[in-house]
Amino acid sequence: MTQENSPVAENAPTIVVFDMHGKRIAQPTTAINIIEPETLLSNDTALGLSEQLKKIAEENRHAPAIGLKFAKFADGRSYSIAARLREAGYTGELHALGDINQELLFLLKRVGFTHAHIPDPGAERLAESVVSPFAGYYQAGQDGSKAPWQSTAH
Repeated sequence: MTQENSPVAENAPTIVVFDMHGKRIAQPTTAINIIEPETLLSNDTALGLSEQLKKIAEENRHAPAIGLKFAKFADGRSYSIAARLREAGYTGELHALGDINQELLFLLKRVGFTHAHIPDPGAERLAESVVSPFAGYYQAGQDGSKAPWQSTAH
């Protein structure tokens, strides 16, 4: 894991932080322990991935936040790592970093992310259709959503 202190490229878009309700965060958490999937999956350790993630969850239980990098748009490993960290008991902030955009917000929320670092859309709040594009889901998620048959209301 590393601390986030990367230089900004000259032509890079301004990156801002939104929570999973679509609200821009004025002063986001700055001390983020970053996990890069390539590093995590290439660790030469006797521990399996589940055990590594349990260890990370335990070691970071008092840390302000963990950030998971998305190396490229089509790389889904950080989605799986986020869900597994939540299953391992991590309850702190989970930040999505890297090659992501606002259209992914609802997917990030479903697996347990709390914040997304995305190119500035020029708004203080994201549209509700971006944050919650569906009225319901067929499966439960790490965000606490329930499948229709799990509902107590009839």
